Amino acid sequence: MGDGVILSREEIIALESSLARRVEVHETLASTQERAKELALGDPGTPHGTLVVSKVQTGGRGRLGRSWGSPAGGLWMSLVLRLALPLHLAPQITPAAAVGVAKALQKMGVNTRIKWPNDLLVDGAGGRKICGILAEAGGQASNNFIVLGVGINANVDSQNLEDPPRKTASLRSELGRDVDLLELLETVLAKLDFEIGRLHDFGAILEDWKELDCTLGERVLVRRFGEVVEGTAINLGPEGALVIRTNGGIVEVYEGDVEHLYQGGT
Repeated sequence: MGDGVILSREEIIALESSLARRVEVHETLASTQERAKELALGDPGTPHGTLVVSKVQTGGRGRLGRSWGSPAGGLWMSLVLRLALPLHLAPQITPAAAVGVAKALQKMGVNTRIKWPNDLLVDGAGGRKICGILAEAGGQASNNFIVLGVGINANVDSQNLEDPPRKTASLRSELGRDVDLLELLETVLAKLDFEIGRLHDFGAILEDWKELDCTLGERVLVRRFGEVVEGTAINLGPEGALVIRTNGGIVEVYEGDVEHLYQGGT
């Protein structure tokens, strides 16, 4: 219907996006991410561009198993991607997707920045989260795939999300109005398709990332594998790692939970 409240399978297919070749739309789903993985694992014929969307998620999650509030009005989606990409380059999907979705939200009228590795914020480094991205590789042998999850706080109020309201934003709160979810989805799919299509030129994606970034130059604390790395984020490595200058030297971090530190606090 494209009315900003609920999407239909027919209208999504009518977008003719290469990332919506096969479409499932649910009223309620525990997790679009888990459903997309179930489809990809259960049927090697599940094509690139299989899209799962749900009006509500009851068990949405982000990185590190964190819960992700997913009430009606948001855009909660996961994509099955089958790419001719070596396994060790699969982590490049996250920065490519972050760049794509950030550009989509900017096109919708919201100034969005990327907090490494996968959060999109408004208001810069001290900003409020408006979108989360989760990319997970799976499968084996001839059935390799990546499931890319995107959760956007669209037509929702901060008090209805699980994060503290002061740490969250939505398209509604930033624009002062609701957006058409179909228009939002079309824009997101188009930007994702473009960025995924130029993974062969990952350096260009990283340059765009740096333009959209709000982590570089910040003092950060990164928790990973039971250890803590603290220092100043100074660059992105050629494969998307966060390069941090610490008291002990330069450290490259490929994943972890990042906090921006401000005046001795978080």
